[in-house]
Amino acid sequence: MFNNVKLIQRFLKNKLILTKNNLDTRVQRYHLINKRLDGIQGTECLTKKMFGKNKGYTLNGIVNLEKRIGSDSQFATIYLSSIPNLLGSLPIASKLMKITPNHECETQLNEWITQNLIIPKQSKHFVMMYKNTKCSLAGGTANKLVPAERLVNYNEVCDGDLRSLMMTTDVLNDEMEMINIAFQSLISIATYQKRIGLCHRDCHNGNFLYQIDEEVYNAKRSGGSNFGYYHYVYNGFHFYLKRCSFNICIFDFGLSVPMNTAFDQSICSDYLRILNAFISKEDYGWIDRTMDMDLSDDMSLLRTKVKEITKEFLSDDLEYADDQIDIFQEIIEKVFKEFRTDTGIFITKKPAKVLNKIPFVINKVSAYPDIKFKRDMRKLR
Repeated sequence: MFNNVKLIQRFLKNKLILTKNNLDTRVQRYHLINKRLDGIQGTECLTKKMFGKNKGYTLNGIVNLEKRIGSDSQFATIYLSSIPNLLGSLPIASKLMKITPNHECETQLNEWITQNLIIPKQSKHFVMMYKNTKCSLAGGTANKLVPAERLVNYNEVCDGDLRSLMMTTDVLNDEMEMINIAFQSLISIATYQKRIGLCHRDCHNGNFLYQIDEEVYNAKRSGGSNFGYYHYVYNGFHFYLKRCSFNICIFDFGLSVPMNTAFDQSICSDYLRILNAFISKEDYGWIDRTMDMDLSDDMSLLRTKVKEITKEFLSDDLEYADDQIDIFQEIIEKVFKEFRTDTGIFITKKPAKVLNKIPFVINKVSAYPDIKFKRDMRKLR
């Protein structure tokens, strides 16, 4: 009897690990963690605390910010954080920022995305925010906090960013994964611009996070292949993207501006800039490791196709603004439908195995969030 219980526990634990990053489990985890954070007041302040040799913080012992992670940023720092006595040792990524108008807008936007896109399972390409706190000036002074430690977003944990993915794994030599991840990145940008109505303006490889799909990741290495497809809709056009080992989430919205105030160059840059993350430095990309140059050439061709679309968008020959092409529609037609069709990554015929019951709609379906991002004139990297 005891052995059977242990076997069941081991099975459930393994199943939880395998499915931890699928959308259903992410939503379930949100409700579990949010319940544990119910006691947090929005005006509470961090207290500095040591965790072994690591300098960190605690929020009244409810959340412990234990280890700094992530790519360097001048705007925020991120800490892996724990909730005592909760399964999963470091289930939260706490993002510390200065209290600025744009950072407060970003916090509001993270809440809107969580409640309107992720919890209803209408997109998987964003990061959930569990909670946020805004420490007063007096509270910050009392706790000896600097301004960059007073606004905190408590987000779900991802496994890393595109920069670390290319630097620490063998994905840069896996054709199927590279194309799929690039397509996901373009879809996440389109969802941000079209569904949410904002231009990101900072699409570098540190602002695209990945979550490992353990089921696919492990099965691929044992010869599995039938992983199913995710269903997307754009302006009534249905298409399907093959499930792969990594889910891509667009993140860090502090430099965003409304699409109706964004420069055309910024709109184009969102799509074009991130594609450098998939290309070797020898092909004028960002990957500073030895990679399959045939694959780098393929990804460079993908970038060229998108660049041609953005050039057409920026053309001065258009008589009226309404005549401008729809960049993402052109990406569907000239990239997704034409680039490496032999891979089966992108298809338009409904497959036997569709993974999401609710299609991920990329275009606008309701009013944009009423969040007043202020134009930021800081020079982008």
